[in-house]
Amino acid sequence: MQSGNAVEALFNPRSMAVVGASSNPAKWGHIIPSNILRDGYRGRLYLVNPKGGRIHGLPVHRSLSEIGESVDLAMVTIPAEGVREVLGDCAAAGVKAVIVISGGFSESSPEGRRMEEEMVERAHALGIRIVGPNTMGIYSAPWSLTALMPPVRPRPGHIAFAAQSGNLGTQMLGWGSYRGIGFSRFVCVGNECDLDFADYLEYFARDELTRVILLYVEGFKRPRRILELARKITPRKPIVIYKAGGTEAGRRAAASHSAAMAGSQEVYRGMIRQAGMIQAETTEEMLDFSDALVKLPVPRGRRLAILSWGGGWGVVEADLCERQGLQVVPLPGEVKEELSGILPSYWSKGNPVDLVGIVNLEDHTRCLEILASHPDFDLLISLGTVNAAAAFGMAERPEEVPLEEKEVFAVRRRYVREGSNRFAEKVVELMERHGKPIVTVGMPQRDAETAEVADLPRDRLCVYTNPERAARVAAMLAERGEFLRARG
Repeated sequence: MQSGNAVEALFNPRSMAVVGASSNPAKWGHIIPSNILRDGYRGRLYLVNPKGGRIHGLPVHRSLSEIGESVDLAMVTIPAEGVREVLGDCAAAGVKAVIVISGGFSESSPEGRRMEEEMVERAHALGIRIVGPNTMGIYSAPWSLTALMPPVRPRPGHIAFAAQSGNLGTQMLGWGSYRGIGFSRFVCVGNECDLDFADYLEYFARDELTRVILLYVEGFKRPRRILELARKITPRKPIVIYKAGGTEAGRRAAASHSAAMAGSQEVYRGMIRQAGMIQAETTEEMLDFSDALVKLPVPRGRRLAILSWGGGWGVVEADLCERQGLQVVPLPGEVKEELSGILPSYWSKGNPVDLVGIVNLEDHTRCLEILASHPDFDLLISLGTVNAAAAFGMAERPEEVPLEEKEVFAVRRRYVREGSNRFAEKVVELMERHGKPIVTVGMPQRDAETAEVADLPRDRLCVYTNPERAARVAAMLAERGEFLRARG
């Protein structure tokens, strides 16, 4: 079977079966169906176990043939030794793709490698394609399908993610959900005994729901094919990649983890540059970059304006941005004049624009609008107004406030929250109007992603917790703009 048909069935299954379903809450055959049902899978789910019975309120079929209907996708949770024998039943049921959760294959021993090779040979003879083995499963937003081992709840969105680590991949899905970052598709590639990164890339490239592709890679099985595909994809859809296994210790770990040949870091860096992919240097940047590429426009150049509630943060950001190759350009005279009509006479008259601690948040918004509307600036970084509560002592919870101060606290809290949210809405409006990215940094708080950002337009706004992250994102966007302009 062509890989395209199998990957289509993998991410858009009208029906699927979990082979090895279990009534034992500690087994994956119980946990995975629970996750699938919890998130409301829109297709038909069948559970299979020779013992029969009922699990999660569903009837358990003794075999795939007992279902009596064709099945697009099968998820196999039985021990490695039994997987090959199940494939015949899968073929008879019309299964196009099989996700093999089981470990104990090529990542574990020579005997495991032999079993893996025999499994693939048998699958191909039957016209079936395999995901994994040694995988944690998949996620597909349009089908509300969370066929994953951990109880993570991904947020629907526009990032397609293929990861060579199920643990890292699913935790990134959970972290993304916490931060308001959504995914279109996810696959843990496992050992890539059959379907591999190239197959998933081809699918993500044509998937209309996917705007950005994210990869966690230890080693590519077909690096030349990846390079060929990425060169075609990156002018249309950005590919963010984190390449692990660059040290000797990392290469040894990759071999035992996913049977990957990690290869030279220098070779991979060259390949990534040639293909126009965007390299994340940290796991945090994997999400920072992907999220920004979904939500923020690409700048027309590197000229940057910085708006800061206080002077120190502006100085720090200016240093960081220049080190990243961004240009913190002087303010034009007309911009100084407009800002002087809002700010106290003692403001610095320079870029970064120091708001000198003024507490009128409407003035913050007016200053941002002046900077965003001027043609001398290609992108902006705003420090402090979004998520502004910490500056006013709002990090306290209401129950911690003395009784005699509660009324004042409530008024102040409402003012800061509403002002911060209006500022955030203005950020989105200005980006849409002028086509310039505005990268925002929130005030430090006890928990920077909780209540005070709950009302922010998180589906259209990127908020970072420190200036270092903002500078890296801004520089990445500028580089993406240059890449696209160079290709006409």
